[in-house]
Amino acid sequence: MSPGRIETSLTTHAEFRQQLRERLLVNKEKVLLRVVSAPNFDQPLEFTGATLLRRAEELASLLGLSKERSVVLLLLPHSAELFLLQLGLVLKGHVPAILAWPTSRIDPDKYQRNLVHQLSNLPADLLITLPRLAKNLAGILPYPATGLKVENSAVYEKIFPAGQVSERLEQREFPERNTRPSAETLFLQFSGGTTGAQKAIVVTVAMLSQQLAQLREALSFTAEDVVASWLPLYHDMGLIACYWMPLWHGAPSHQIGANDWVINPELLLKYIDRHRATFCWLPNFSFSYLGQRREQMQGEYRLDSVRAWINCSEPVRLKSMRQFAMAFADWGVRKESLQASYAMAETVFAITQSELGREAFTVSRSRVHHGSRTYSELAFDLIDDVYVSSGRPIRDTELRIVAADGSVCAESVPGEIHVRTPSLFSGYWGSEGFQTHTLRDGWHATGDFGFLVEGELFVIGRFKDIAIVGGNNIFPEDVEAIVNAIDGIYPGRVVAFGVEDQDLGTQSLAVVAEVRDEFNEESESKLETAIRKLVLTTIGVAPRYVAVVPQRWIVKSTAGKISRRETRERFERERLSVARGEVI
Repeated sequence: MSPGRIETSLTTHAEFRQQLRERLLVNKEKVLLRVVSAPNFDQPLEFTGATLLRRAEELASLLGLSKERSVVLLLLPHSAELFLLQLGLVLKGHVPAILAWPTSRIDPDKYQRNLVHQLSNLPADLLITLPRLAKNLAGILPYPATGLKVENSAVYEKIFPAGQVSERLEQREFPERNTRPSAETLFLQFSGGTTGAQKAIVVTVAMLSQQLAQLREALSFTAEDVVASWLPLYHDMGLIACYWMPLWHGAPSHQIGANDWVINPELLLKYIDRHRATFCWLPNFSFSYLGQRREQMQGEYRLDSVRAWINCSEPVRLKSMRQFAMAFADWGVRKESLQASYAMAETVFAITQSELGREAFTVSRSRVHHGSRTYSELAFDLIDDVYVSSGRPIRDTELRIVAADGSVCAESVPGEIHVRTPSLFSGYWGSEGFQTHTLRDGWHATGDFGFLVEGELFVIGRFKDIAIVGGNNIFPEDVEAIVNAIDGIYPGRVVAFGVEDQDLGTQSLAVVAEVRDEFNEESESKLETAIRKLVLTTIGVAPRYVAVVPQRWIVKSTAGKISRRETRERFERERLSVARGEVI
């Protein structure tokens, strides 16, 4: 059996399901999945290929779905049942969609609004959630809600805002819908949601099989590899790279809950050591977070088995990767194992991948032509004086950089990143069913800002997030990196953005930063002054507005990413009228 040939030739749902069953049975005695849950972190639930197949199909069959290609919304915490249902529903020909479960990293109001939007706008046939929540939602939703008990159900039910969600849903109207996904739809996965409500992307057989083949080739991934992850399944990095990819290729994955990892990041390293994991995907902030927590870790671990620590889902920062490499060098982390990828849910997952075994490819900021903005030397002690490559496009994937006038940019000139690939989506699942996404000659405009050098992609940030202050382009990510270095600021909890200034006829720079310790007026005033001085000294532009706020004030998406747009809206709504506006 030739995996590459089979993967690229799959076209129908039946073919995919048959291949999936065969692949699980080939590994009938091999453990393919370990789910690590509190409180028994040292006793994960283990599933061989045969057990996975049997348990997944049994659980899906218990739902009693009579309609073909039923859309099933899964609102469950990290649990074995969530992994089994995602797999079992696909095997039974239905269409699962995993909704985010709340965590301490997500703004409660943002989470509730996003969830209510999903529950009221996505045509569905069934919601599966915890028993108490299912009871609360019964009679409100236009489709049934079934309760499913999982490990620690009572604990999870206590922290879920069931009352608030129910109240919001009661105010909604639910029009009658009679829609069904196409025959080739496998499941729905959601966009990041940092610039608005999450959209449900339709993932088809062709899209997923192409992506899984592309990933295998780009990573030289085999059944001998092992994946360790704390990433949730409602995020494409967790669902595709860390669950479907190893499962499809007969490799084991070890799954830790996101909340458990945040509280005890050492868990991830413990499982990497115990099972000699070879791949680990992490967003950029995780590299800094793990490095900062090294001194508090109680054990010692061998991490030399990891072929690739892949930095993904955020602009890659060399400083974060170096900090991680230095912190764990004595445990076996090698600089050449630090890799990067550019990915998005609209292409199932990966678009680019750096070359394994090679240290990060960087380009000096001075080489990049993005206007007259120059930073002081001090800035490069706080941010990187280089951009880090996210790698080359994976097989059959094309990239181009497009200027505001629609022309294609030359090398080293930034613009909007456009992508064309066989795994690219063709539409969303919305209130009226499938909604086609219009492409121009097969190209998708990502909304991200970046450039190409020697065929490799460098991502700067979101195109819409660039602040234009006095004719100068200010990249919020740079300002945030600088402010993050200030003692007393909570690392990773800084947002910079432009605020329209009608009097000056331009944008003014605003910075919102959460404090690390107790919030009080004295510390607020000192930190505001420090932020203003440091940003002016390094970037050359003084922020007109600075707001130092308590922890958890900044709005995050359900994927755990900072939502710059909604944080700006909250700032304008709550703080702009009282913000200190003096420019020093």
